[in-house]
Amino acid sequence: MKTLRTLGIIAVMAFASACDRGTNAAGSSGPPPAGATMLQLKVEGMKYLPSSMTAPPNKPVRLTIKRVSDDGCGQQIVFPSLDIRRDLPLNEAVAVDFTMPASGTVAFTCGMNMMRGSIEAK
Repeated sequence: MKTLRTLGIIAVMAFASACDRGTNAAGSSGPPPAGATMLQLKVEGMKYLPSSMTAPPNKPVRLTIKRVSDDGCGQQIVFPSLDIRRDLPLNEAVAVDFTMPASGTVAFTCGMNMMRGSIEAK
C-alpha cells in the first residue's frame, strides 16, 4: 500500500510539472518584439477562430488569445513544438510571443489536445 501511495504522489508531481512546462517561455506582458506580426485568436466553445493563420518566416509573432466561452476544453493553449503552455482565463487577453520557423507550421492545441490550429510560415 505504501508503494502505491508513493507511485501516486510521483505521478501527481510529474503531471503538475508537465502542466507548468513552458510558463517561463516567451513573454505575455510588455510591448511586442520589434517588427512582430500581430495575430489574434478567439477561443469559443470547441473551436479556434480562426483555426489557421499565416505569418512571415523567421520573424517574431505576438499572438493574442481571448477565450470568450466557458464551454469546451479551451482553458489552456499549448504550442508543443515551442514548449509553451498558457492558461486562458475567461474574457482576458493572453499574449504569447515567439519566432516563426523558416518553413512549416507552428501547431497549437487545447490542453487536452482535442482542439487544434496552426500558424503557417508564409
